[in-house]
Amino acid sequence: MKTNLMNRSSEATLLRVFGKILASASAGAAVSTMALACGGATVEPGGGGPNPTYTSLCGAGAPKTLLAGMHTVPAIDGAVSRSESAFLPPNPNQPNQVTPPPPGAEGDFWKATNGETAGVLCKTSTKQAACQDEVQNYRVLPALQSTCAAQYPHANYADDGCDVSYILYTRGDEIGVARTPAETLALIGQIDTVEEALWVAGTQGYTTSCGSSQAPDSQFRTTNDGGYDLELVKNQFCGPGETDKVHVDYKGTVTVLETAALPVQPCAAGRRPDGMSIGKIAREGHGPVGEYFASMAILESGAVIAFRRLEKELLRADAPPALLLRVRVAIKDEIRHARKTTALAMKHGVTPGAPNCVRHPGERTLLDIALENAREGCVRETYGALVAHLQAEEASDADVRACMREIATEETQHAALSWDVATFLESRLTAEERAQVADERRMAVRDLLRELSVPGCEEVREVAGIPAPEVATYMLSRLEPFLLA
Repeated sequence: MKTNLMNRSSEATLLRVFGKILASASAGAAVSTMALACGGATVEPGGGGPNPTYTSLCGAGAPKTLLAGMHTVPAIDGAVSRSESAFLPPNPNQPNQVTPPPPGAEGDFWKATNGETAGVLCKTSTKQAACQDEVQNYRVLPALQSTCAAQYPHANYADDGCDVSYILYTRGDEIGVARTPAETLALIGQIDTVEEALWVAGTQGYTTSCGSSQAPDSQFRTTNDGGYDLELVKNQFCGPGETDKVHVDYKGTVTVLETAALPVQPCAAGRRPDGMSIGKIAREGHGPVGEYFASMAILESGAVIAFRRLEKELLRADAPPALLLRVRVAIKDEIRHARKTTALAMKHGVTPGAPNCVRHPGERTLLDIALENAREGCVRETYGALVAHLQAEEASDADVRACMREIATEETQHAALSWDVATFLESRLTAEERAQVADERRMAVRDLLRELSVPGCEEVREVAGIPAPEVATYMLSRLEPFLLA
């Protein structure tokens, strides 16, 4: 059934275009002169400040979590990392789950889960039993489903549920929560621990690097103004990454002091959901090949989220049932791709991290959907499918070749789906809006070209079969007329 479902003219057209490009790329491929060793860049620490010597943020010097290292002004008794969900099927096996109200009391499957704690909640309350009971049953989520979904939408777009994560704290008889970065900064008061400084930098997209083959280990030092200088990495996922020296002052202001490019291997192109960000490529382990496949696994997981959201939006737009069915098939494909690329990453010593996807409240317009589909589907997913066909032939690892043969076939089907979704959406747009969609494709090609020009690790290219920068940019240039037609 699946083969018949996917045997469409758009897919056949893509296969013809891919065949011509791959044949010409193989004939004219040259050995890259931009190959880099698989190690990281270095950043020379500067001087000055009350502690001019940098201290490692890795190994024995690794900082504690924000909650464990948080020093609030005024002081609190204790705090707990807490999450809630509602209008989602309950999971009675979830560890640390707070007991929900009796059946029927809420009628919306509300549940709360407590994570890390610090201090002693309700320690100085004048009514400790009542305080502890209120903490146990504290609820942030609205009881009305429509309000809840609008204010705290569930991140994976799979249903109409809602969820929220926050810090719950007590100070005497006060019980409070910090849900947003602004509320958390207000709770902290001023930045006076390295954990707080790292948290602030994290809100700007920075993360620590430890034991990576692509970046130096992160470091910090204190400065005269009571702040911190931190050496961290940014955008170490796709395209040009960088290692930055940043300063975080006592108010929580982040200032970039120095920037150095990282030789990060470009990751595979693919459909990314709006609001997707990466905490860490690797949850455990390091190595250029494993990190490459970990980045693929994260992208595949993100594609699951993107297609789930697309399914809901197309359903609201009264899309043809056949189109919706193809999206549902794509979701199952991407789940399988995530598992297979995770296995490849772990084979090469790396356990992937996870995508962090923040959904913005409110429904998107048809133009919004079309713009994302143009960028993530028509351009990135189409190019990703083309490269997957090359990897299926060129990878030196037999397991990679087998995996990419399957992925290449299915990603070509997903790319064809993207173009058919574009046809459906653009039939409902104005001429001016269709021009905006065309501009979005042009900008996406430009951005992808910049990613592909980054020199990468020769070991990754050999094992994974990905093209050298000059071959990759050649392939994109041959594909560009089709993408912009």
